[in-house]
Amino acid sequence: MNLRRIYGVFLQEYYMTIHSLEIFVDVFIFPLINIVVFGLISLYLVGNDNSVAGAFILLGMLLWQIIWIIAYSVAVGSMWNIWSRNLSNMFVAPLELEEYIVAHFLSGCVKAVALLAVGGFLSAIVFRFDMLAVGLMSLLLTFLVFSIFAFAVAIVVLGLIFRYGTRIQALSWSLITIVQPFSAAFFPIADMPRALQLVAYFFPSTYGFEGARYGLLYGDVAWGVFGVGLILASLYCILSMFVFQYLYTRSRDTGQFARNES
Repeated sequence: MNLRRIYGVFLQEYYMTIHSLEIFVDVFIFPLINIVVFGLISLYLVGNDNSVAGAFILLGMLLWQIIWIIAYSVAVGSMWNIWSRNLSNMFVAPLELEEYIVAHFLSGCVKAVALLAVGGFLSAIVFRFDMLAVGLMSLLLTFLVFSIFAFAVAIVVLGLIFRYGTRIQALSWSLITIVQPFSAAFFPIADMPRALQLVAYFFPSTYGFEGARYGLLYGDVAWGVFGVGLILASLYCILSMFVFQYLYTRSRDTGQFARNES
């Protein structure tokens, strides 16, 4: 992979973000509104002697933005090129598909860090919640698990859009939200119904949230929990690459890749 070409696509993402009101609202405004809403809920719970529950809810919403933004950047970032009929033009240049996707992934990571910093600052000032109480190592491991998992989901969605066209484009910004209820984002997994617990254990995001809550409660790193999450996320990522490659190849063979821009 060529770092110069990756940087070029990264710059395209940067300029699209700062000059597009739609992207700016999706990536920064709506997530901050969600953080404020859940922050107010956390204040209500703290006022009713549910301080731990309030902290869990706000922490879950803050960390969920990592998954949301990275998945959005990889999947929806490519959709902007399709909508503007520019996707094929990107590959007229000596640009590899892997470089294109990596650039969008890195863009998503940068956006996620920026929003996490702003959201964490807002939570500390307005809602008196210190996200750093989780611990830097726990935050780093949570970010790692979430970013790998979000990337895996996003490239499968992108492959489906390449293969079946823009009629399923809504999946690029909506499919990842299905994961949230089954990831125990706002409460311990032990509080979920038993049947849903069995489903939740299949999602790497569940282990990220559990590990973050453990760090918040005990000030220590749940190495075993994060280890399972990383292994599971890595397996999903490897599998998703094979799925994406198959869908992308079929899209090129059938001509759907070019028709997506028509």
